Amino acid sequence: MISVIGHDKILNYFDKVVETDNLSHAYIFSGPDHLGKKLVAENIAAKLFGVEVEKLTTQPDYIVVDQEINKNTDKLKKNIDVEQIRDLRIFLSQKGFLAGYKVAIINNAEKLNNNSANVILKTLEEPKGKTVLFIITRNYELLLPTIQSRCQIINFNIVSKQLIKNKLLDMGGNENLVDQIVRLSGGLPGLAINWMMNNESFEEYKKEIVRFITLFNRPFYEKLEKIEDIFGDKVDHIVARENLIIGLNIWQNVLRGLLHSNNGLIETKLKLKVCDKTILKIMNKLGNARIQLENNIHPRILVEQILLDIP
Repeated sequence: MISVIGHDKILNYFDKVVETDNLSHAYIFSGPDHLGKKLVAENIAAKLFGVEVEKLTTQPDYIVVDQEINKNTDKLKKNIDVEQIRDLRIFLSQKGFLAGYKVAIINNAEKLNNNSANVILKTLEEPKGKTVLFIITRNYELLLPTIQSRCQIINFNIVSKQLIKNKLLDMGGNENLVDQIVRLSGGLPGLAINWMMNNESFEEYKKEIVRFITLFNRPFYEKLEKIEDIFGDKVDHIVARENLIIGLNIWQNVLRGLLHSNNGLIETKLKLKVCDKTILKIMNKLGNARIQLENNIHPRILVEQILLDIP
């Protein structure tokens, strides 16, 4: 099976409930992106079917639901459509081909719109036989309270740097590069592995860190000039918003490093002359901005409000 980095307590818990046949009908896996939540769900599904994770897509009783590409525009849809969830409901209501479990994963569940969320709710209210639904989200509070109350919530935490380092070294990584990646990954193994396999992505991340740090102690008009390209694609607004969220995440990771004086940022914190209270205020603004972006608040207005709080 594709190995999960960290999350031993969660994996051990599911080993026990699978062995004792005590699986619930629905789980919410909640935690930051790149932690391996979907991979954990895939490993559990593979165990239920008695196959390797790589063979899951061949299983007739397994399905993954996520945002799709709009066939008319070739662009990523903003939400998970109600039609997708209706199809999922039909899938879960039917008897399994192999007389065992039926397993479904909803990835990026915060992308459910109101209609699709309500159909999920009906599915949760009327569970059928041996079905297991894994709802994957970066924050369970973005889901309807009624969905939360009908699922068992499993919170995922960041992974230790040593575990991530060991994995990257096993992949044949150069120790100096591995140390850089581990330091900046913030305990997110998926991010670290992506950087290990895609150096260009890692270089872009480092550029965004530099950009954010240079926003401090500058006039507002200079800050605006520096962030102009962060708004991205003027045609595909959904992709532009997703990329903006990635950028805001990087800013938040830098602030977290400043707050805890880690990731080699102690000197930077001293140079910026920024206090913990200000850091927390900006972090709070960034967290709220992510939620507001989901609610169609204009991205430029949100970012400009954040810039006003950067000293």
